[in-house]
Amino acid sequence: MAFRARREALRDGWPGGTLYRVRTYVKIEDELTRKDVERLSDIYPPLDAATGSDLDALGWPAKPSDLAARYAILLSPLDFSDYSKDEPLRLLDVGCGLGLLLEYLTANSLLDRVNYTGVDLVDSILKEARRRWPGQRFDQRDIRDEPYEKDEFDYSIVCGVFTVKHGNTYHETRAFAQDTLKTVWPSVKLGLAFNAMSKHVDWERDDLFHWPLDEIMAFCKRDLSRHVTFRLDYGLWEAATLVRKEPLPRLSKVPLNW
Repeated sequence: MAFRARREALRDGWPGGTLYRVRTYVKIEDELTRKDVERLSDIYPPLDAATGSDLDALGWPAKPSDLAARYAILLSPLDFSDYSKDEPLRLLDVGCGLGLLLEYLTANSLLDRVNYTGVDLVDSILKEARRRWPGQRFDQRDIRDEPYEKDEFDYSIVCGVFTVKHGNTYHETRAFAQDTLKTVWPSVKLGLAFNAMSKHVDWERDDLFHWPLDEIMAFCKRDLSRHVTFRLDYGLWEAATLVRKEPLPRLSKVPLNW
């Protein structure tokens, strides 16, 4: 059997809780799975055993309009008028679940401008996504171990993946988020966007991942890009982070007498 290295985050003793990473292996049903995601198959049951709406099945405690607002914000750096059926946007949906982003794109008359790829870890969820969307691409992989090619996509969104800790510690969840984003970054030409729970809330929940904006910015500048926009203005208790490879274009005119 071929073994691939898995990483487990451990705290060291100095203030701030900086992590040392050591290699470890976890064997689940004859397949190696990283410790930080090994619980997902238990959390997400087969869809034929689930009841309620799609959001209920995926554990989203939100209204459909909330999810639509998330997608709108995460996609906001894109000008879809730049794309067409012949020259579509190459979009990577990390943690795609049932492919609900495809439904959003369809409802907003954008799907014909998009070459979509969804990637997720949970087999039962992906089987249902493929059943619903037989013409779309869905990959089952941990992209930290099987990264995509350089510039394979134009843009990526990671919606709802970094909001819940799934039984992991804060430091394990932060390492999972950072490692995932660092892996996605080389595969996109324009940038990426993700959301996490805000620290600026009335109270924090122990099961959610509240990632401080200063930490996010320091990580982005160090490992992704300094061209970052934070959005906390769409009515939810979370922050969307939009990271660009290049700065925003400067469209305003400069006074001639300056």
